Amino acid sequence: MSDLAKHSLQRGAQYPFDATDEWWVGDGTNPPPAVDWAHAAARGILHDLTDRRGIKQGFAGIDHEVRVEIVESIANIVRAAAALADAGWRDE
Repeated sequence: MSDLAKHSLQRGAQYPFDATDEWWVGDGTNPPPAVDWAHAAARGILHDLTDRRGIKQGFAGIDHEVRVEIVESIANIVRAAAALADAGWRDE
């Protein structure tokens, strides 16, 4: 695993994109835990995206409910890809 991937996972856990607005304006302690590995991956992906110049501004000001939907959608895609990989799928 690359250092960048590890960093994104760690920062996604520390600053979860789908945390409530109250958590974000609070002291930043006790972030809500991921429900599973795919949820953690989705948060890591979003951390990576929101840390990129030119992209991060597009994620500013998104309502909590929409942030939750985005994380759930990405987590479901990650789960589906893992299931396909387990079944021997290859994109050729």
